[in-house]
Amino acid sequence: MTFVTAGLAIAGLISIGIPILIHLLSRQRRRPIEWAAMRFLLEAFKKHRRRLQIEQLLLLLVRCLIVALIGFALARPLLEDAGVLNVGGSRAVFLVIDDGLASGVTDDEHIVALENHLSQAIELIEALNAGDSVAVITASRPAKALLSPPSSDHRAVVGLLRALKPQQSPTDLPGALALVREATDEYGDNYDHLLVYLLSEFRRGSSSLNVPLNDIFKDVDRDLTLLASPPSQVAATNMQIVGIKPVRNLMLPGVLDGSGQLVVKVERHGGALGHAVSTVRLTGDGIEKLTPRVIEWEPGQSEAQVEFSLKFAVSGNREIGLTASLENDSLNADNQRHIVLELRDRIRTLLIDRRSFGFDPSLDDMHAGQWIKRALEPTEESPIEVVNVEPASLGVIDLRTADVAVLSRPDLLIDDSWTLLRDFVDHGGLLIILPPGEINVHPWVDHIHDELALPWRINLEVKEHPGGLALANEQPSSELLRMISPDLEALISPVIAYRTLPIDIEQSRPESVLVFEGGSPMVSIAAPGMTVTESEDDGLTSEKRPAPSHGLVVYIAVAPQLNWTSLPAKPLMVPLFQEIVRQGLSLTRAGHRLQVGERPALALGPVVRDLEDPEGELYPLDAISRPQSPFARAGLYTLLDQASQEVGLLSVNVDPVSGRTETQSAVGVSDWLNASGDWELFEPDDLNAALQATKTGSSLAGILLWILLALVLLETLLARWFSHAFRASVEDERFGGIRASVNKRTVKVASI
Repeated sequence: MTFVTAGLAIAGLISIGIPILIHLLSRQRRRPIEWAAMRFLLEAFKKHRRRLQIEQLLLLLVRCLIVALIGFALARPLLEDAGVLNVGGSRAVFLVIDDGLASGVTDDEHIVALENHLSQAIELIEALNAGDSVAVITASRPAKALLSPPSSDHRAVVGLLRALKPQQSPTDLPGALALVREATDEYGDNYDHLLVYLLSEFRRGSSSLNVPLNDIFKDVDRDLTLLASPPSQVAATNMQIVGIKPVRNLMLPGVLDGSGQLVVKVERHGGALGHAVSTVRLTGDGIEKLTPRVIEWEPGQSEAQVEFSLKFAVSGNREIGLTASLENDSLNADNQRHIVLELRDRIRTLLIDRRSFGFDPSLDDMHAGQWIKRALEPTEESPIEVVNVEPASLGVIDLRTADVAVLSRPDLLIDDSWTLLRDFVDHGGLLIILPPGEINVHPWVDHIHDELALPWRINLEVKEHPGGLALANEQPSSELLRMISPDLEALISPVIAYRTLPIDIEQSRPESVLVFEGGSPMVSIAAPGMTVTESEDDGLTSEKRPAPSHGLVVYIAVAPQLNWTSLPAKPLMVPLFQEIVRQGLSLTRAGHRLQVGERPALALGPVVRDLEDPEGELYPLDAISRPQSPFARAGLYTLLDQASQEVGLLSVNVDPVSGRTETQSAVGVSDWLNASGDWELFEPDDLNAALQATKTGSSLAGILLWILLALVLLETLLARWFSHAFRASVEDERFGGIRASVNKRTVKVASI
């Protein structure tokens, strides 16, 4: 415990010394003047000296107790906070404030929802007794115990509340209620009554009623009252940008492959969706100025999209950040969305295969690596550059400058090379694996599961298809082949496979891109971090776990050479490998989009040391590139190296779902809350009803008050009594003997 100010401490000490000082001053001696009758008074004084001294000491003690009691009462808040006092009869109020993204919605009078919550919270605080304490928990993700343990300094709590602003992160009510439970368990024994006030509008973006709450307060054994504000029924139409979808995240300016095409998706919800007009703007460094696009909303229409065609004002290998924006509406925080696009002059592809020397072989004798090189570099002007490296000599330097690695001879890799490939994928690389066509038994497939942590069980032996295995007429919808999907049916029809090294679909759950007849995948895609675990009941099942990897792995179940499949000689060969490389890289770049309130492992590598947000705030990164605090705002973040030089960009956006402003019924909200405890919805016009029901005074405060009044009364009586200023009859009774002696000698004090 510390004093509020040193001045108050000094003043308290001085105040206690005042009665003592008065007592000492009253004892100062004056020069005696002797007169005849004084002898009789001195004899009476000497006779009663002991009693007079005791009277003075008692009066001094009472006066000191009065001053000390006043000081003790003033210091009580500090003593309670320090745990010196355990005051009975007091209350603790836990305020859970919804300050998430949806709390920034404004009503028709342009009042922000959070301002209403804070006004209610301040009204509650003003209705509390001096001995009641308040705790504050904010619900924006991650939920925070802003003030805990509860404090009885109401003025400081109000100041803390007034400083709150709507955040851009989603509302995490389950997390906030869990913090309340922790606080009540830890500090609840210090109070007779606990009250929890949950202040929120409970719009769809704040509370997902289809996700049940845990029974957080079901087993509380204290006097606990749970109160929540009624859900708002005021409609608020909100428009938001929910996505920016480029045809390719990795752009090759000047190449006619869809680079530069971009779609902005817009939604509106909440309230009456009448006819309206909206303007979408797209801005960013490195592109020429674009004409805004206009959306004319039809009545009832909730979704729309506009297209932009980018013209780049820069060249070379670099990243550019783009921002799509709408005009302001009832919720402004979700009217912008950001994206980072990567510009490249060429895509560097590492072909991990034995080098070929001498003259080009005939088509029948070409191995898989040679066919792949032709598919990726069909002309000298191809934007894909293929570099050949021997499998046994693969090193870090080879992978450091590569965008894509094509592994056509996995059987020739040494064990350490698989670790290098995993690190390459984790940092955003694209790895394409094919079975070597030169062998029939493939023990290397164990590395797929062990080192790459992929959810695939690949057969050890080649499977023969003497009659040929065709591709299925119905193919899965895949983002990887989206650009050629209109022509895919015609391209796959002539392709036949004679040999495959398939994924066991009974023991795996592959994400298929192309499938053969019968369902066996020809092309599969996955990210490291998905593992296969064994179940006691039904064998092996696929279990997805969070992966720090930002790259992708593509597996092709056939070796692209003519003794395995007719693919190399068919029209599908070139567009298939071109799209796997280009769109696969686009998917890895898209994986770097993040949301406000997250604190993910970014896997950016040792070069990047800090992130800088749009307002200049730094986010230091730990050993696995995890920010030390969650992202607080949306925008384009700059990646900084050790010298604080820019080395890249990241786009961080709000979660569109957290900006949903649709109202929800009071019954639905009550049922949802009651899964966690016995909640009641309070009436905003009678906000203090629960406080009045639990109204109680502090027993210590009452005792102190009565003691103080008793001491003041006692001091008055004692001061009067010990002054001996009584009526003549009383004086005659106490000092009759002295007065009789004086009268006999006819000594009159007045004459003297």
